[in-house]
Amino acid sequence: MSENTVNKNSKLVEHLFRQQSGKMSAILIRIFGFSNTEIIEDIIQETFLSALKTWGIKGEPENPEAWLMLVAKNKIINELNKRKRHVEKRKQLHYEIVYDQIDDLFLDHEIRDSQLRLLFACCHPDLKIRSQIMLTLKTLSGFGDKEIGNALLMTPPAVKKGLYRAREELKSKHDYLGIPFISEAVERIDTVLAIIYLMFNEGYKTTLKEEATNIELCYEAIRLARLLTEMDCQDKGKIDALLALMYLTLARFPARLNSSGELIEIEHQDRQKWDKKIISVGFSFLNKSRSSINLSRYHLESTIASIHCAARSFKETDWNAILFCYEKLLQINNSFMTRFNYAIALGWAQGFDLGLIKLKELEKGFQVQKRSLLYSGIAEMNMQLKNFEVAKSYYQVALDLTESSFDKIFISKKITICDTNNIRTN
Repeated sequence: MSENTVNKNSKLVEHLFRQQSGKMSAILIRIFGFSNTEIIEDIIQETFLSALKTWGIKGEPENPEAWLMLVAKNKIINELNKRKRHVEKRKQLHYEIVYDQIDDLFLDHEIRDSQLRLLFACCHPDLKIRSQIMLTLKTLSGFGDKEIGNALLMTPPAVKKGLYRAREELKSKHDYLGIPFISEAVERIDTVLAIIYLMFNEGYKTTLKEEATNIELCYEAIRLARLLTEMDCQDKGKIDALLALMYLTLARFPARLNSSGELIEIEHQDRQKWDKKIISVGFSFLNKSRSSINLSRYHLESTIASIHCAARSFKETDWNAILFCYEKLLQINNSFMTRFNYAIALGWAQGFDLGLIKLKELEKGFQVQKRSLLYSGIAEMNMQLKNFEVAKSYYQVALDLTESSFDKIFISKKITICDTNNIRTN
């Protein structure tokens, strides 16, 4: 067998692992519960190792996904046969029922139901937010410990320990199945949406020092949100609003970096590079979101994103409409980021001196991790007011506080612009 064929098979299996392992995890946890993590991981690994071995000899099957699911099902049946004889009566009865209904569990609608149930289990509100994200990425998204560590700025051993603790805590929250029925978990929809939102934001502006974006994390957040649209719930409009926000943000990705991989702020992005098809999908979900019962942060943030996408140029942006949305958003979510973005919008809509006043107010009580962002915002307002020397001093402080190499390059260029403009004005 040629080296190219081996590499091709390996890449295909790797691609399918990301796509299919979450589905397998959902089925396996539904059957065996969170308490049987080792056997669940073993079955998934053995299934994909079988694919590497068999496809390397016989070639890729006509339907790789179906092949993988069939192998996984056979391995589950073997495990059920072992366990039926050696477990307590309650679990024995459960395994017997599963054995009789195993084919049904692999039907498309049941796989979807299993994934939804697992998603709600991973987003148990009693777990810490980071634990919820780790569990979701591990069990539903097929991310390895290293990938999760990269996404959350953690070491692989720390991820492993965190996952172990989260699984142990889940065992005490549910019965041995460790996974709720959707009808029992719909009340967690806000928690699940918040986790998906955080996942997307982490991908959009990763905390990794050496990367500007983690596009894979963004696509995974969208996949999970689309999974939620298959569910019966009272307010689907909120899900549609989050999807609209993610698609409209994703559409601008091609223009976010220059040829050197450096960040470009929205004012200077080439809007011809914005993905019009993705923007169209975003607007479609935005229209669907209007059927919502209540106004959520996702409705307002997706509307803001739509205003940016609809503007033919930065100068034509309807900043008064954006400011109105942020005023409404402050009533729902009075966080540092909302107040920061409100101040920026106020500056562009009604005057940079007003925006600067609001940003200076934030100096009195803001999150330490946002300090670099705040000082960059104050510097930008001063730049727009042509206070270049003051702007430079704030940019220098922001530069000292940031850890991202991409942000360091971006801020350094801003400092150079301040110096250039300062020379011209003197």
